[in-house]
Amino acid sequence: MFSSSLVEVSHSELTQPKYFVESEFCKMPYVNPFSRDVMSSFKRKQLKHCHKEKELITPEFDENLRRYRLHIHKHLVKELLKGKDEDVTLECHYQKIRRSLKYASPDDTYGLSDHRALPNHLVLPKDVNFLTTSCSVQNRTSPPRVLQRDGMALIQDRLSPKELKINLRTMNSESEDLKPSVIIMGLDSTSRMNFRRTMPKVLKHVSQEGWFEMEGYNKVGDNTLPNILAVLAGTSREKADKKCNLKHRGCLDEVDFIWKRYKSHGYTTAYAEDCEFMSTFNYLLPGFHHEPVDYYLRPFLLASEELNKVYSYLRKGYCVGRHLSFRYVWDFGLQFVRRFLQRAPMFGILWTNSFTHDIENGASALDDLIEKYLDTFQQAGLFNSSVVIFMSDHGYRFTPLRMKESGYLEERLPVVYIYVPPWFRQRYPQFVENLKTNRNRLSSNYDLHMTLHHLLQLNAASMSDFDRKHQAVMCKSCQSLFFELPFNRSCEDAGITEKWCTCNPIEKIQNPKNVTDIAQAIVNGLNEYLAEKQLMGRCHQFSLGHIRRAHRKLSVSPGDKDVRTYSIEFWALPKALYEATVRWNAITKNLTMNVDQLSRLNKYENHAKCVMDASLKKFCICLDSLPTTKPS
Repeated sequence: MFSSSLVEVSHSELTQPKYFVESEFCKMPYVNPFSRDVMSSFKRKQLKHCHKEKELITPEFDENLRRYRLHIHKHLVKELLKGKDEDVTLECHYQKIRRSLKYASPDDTYGLSDHRALPNHLVLPKDVNFLTTSCSVQNRTSPPRVLQRDGMALIQDRLSPKELKINLRTMNSESEDLKPSVIIMGLDSTSRMNFRRTMPKVLKHVSQEGWFEMEGYNKVGDNTLPNILAVLAGTSREKADKKCNLKHRGCLDEVDFIWKRYKSHGYTTAYAEDCEFMSTFNYLLPGFHHEPVDYYLRPFLLASEELNKVYSYLRKGYCVGRHLSFRYVWDFGLQFVRRFLQRAPMFGILWTNSFTHDIENGASALDDLIEKYLDTFQQAGLFNSSVVIFMSDHGYRFTPLRMKESGYLEERLPVVYIYVPPWFRQRYPQFVENLKTNRNRLSSNYDLHMTLHHLLQLNAASMSDFDRKHQAVMCKSCQSLFFELPFNRSCEDAGITEKWCTCNPIEKIQNPKNVTDIAQAIVNGLNEYLAEKQLMGRCHQFSLGHIRRAHRKLSVSPGDKDVRTYSIEFWALPKALYEATVRWNAITKNLTMNVDQLSRLNKYENHAKCVMDASLKKFCICLDSLPTTKPS
């Protein structure tokens, strides 16, 4: 049974036009989020809490001291003892968690202090940002036993008086170059269609005045890393690797992430992401050698996931100890805003994977919770003065939803909303009009990157006012979303390769056997690639299996009539499901494809353990991982 708000949205969707973007060079098809095909298998997920106990220790920020106090609620001891009327003494300790530079990969290690006494109302030292606490009870006849363990991630105020003075002068300035705080709130694997299906309450919130959706936003890469690199650094994985291999320690520190420019402009910076084992810059990568921002949550989550029980529900790492890993991220962001909203311009990123990464409809379990957080951020004053970007990296890549007819588009069209505060709307009415216009213009991650640059120089009248070094590396024609995007814009203009481009409507090939020659040529190219990468001794050679689905892209611009673009989903035996976007010359039987851009549509983590290179895993089924049988 769907909620009335969800049904209401469904009816409103029926009034949408045929295309999200419609121009001479781009016809991005509209996708009905509530189609019968999709809704027949839609089922909302329930939010499960990690515990029902009350917190024995809680932190409180003392505004006068600008320090944290820890309060012990001793009256809860009897309740936590489950009603047992025992004469016990309570003793609490804490350990400071810190990032460790003793090892080659600091992002994958942490340090712990000795146990320190934790008396009631303890004022924490300013150098304690992360800690684990433990309270034990003991009576006269029994040894001590742990009553409650917990972890806390805190935002200490480390601003010097000089920094604060400069910040307050800048923030209270009436000059034209006033710079807003910027907070990015990210949900992994959430298309704009799935967002509408799963999060009607959050949708209602971001439909309020000041929010602008980018319906023509098209992703530029396969998974999280290339799409986030494009937004935060204006580059691609391939381009970054040419500068210094991202797999090498220290390379990520050399990337020109946008937070570096914000820091150079006096901003206080923060980055928090849950599920440490699969976070954007650490999955099969060494992460950062030096902390990339002022407030970096990773050391805490790394320690917490190792020191506490980790519970799985929607995925591994759903609960870390007594708390949702999601809550650690958003509570960290809430503290960041409360600490600095009136004291420093802020740039912060809050990214969550634990509910939505490859979990069909997992976002539905978050709807109430994110709505409450957005309301709390509003009460804290965030939306009075700050620019907020609510976004995702891509849609589902592996789930059953991806196998639906609309899955091709769902994967490529992530949700993106931009909020600008009242003062911004009043001071920059033309930028607001341009956001409205750009809603249904083709845009990409690189345009969003340029928008982040624009927020640091709002006096810019055109893209020619931007220093060339700040142009997106992979798209010199991309521009800020505060400027009107061209009406007749192609994917090439937006830095989107043909593989990910949704500007060409597609026609279904009713009999997929008609593209057998093309599919066989793709498999041949795949095997040549395995040989080139010296994987044949470790991985199965592929043979063509069942062709699941085939589409031909309809051209929206003049070109060679003999060369057509096809999107083909096929099984490569023994057990790999691929989607390939290729060009095929029907006369010469010549295939043009980029093997690196093949999409793997079934999960492969357990079948590719013999390959360590993340970019090659999708091409390998290890020889010892499964028998060579035809998939059902």
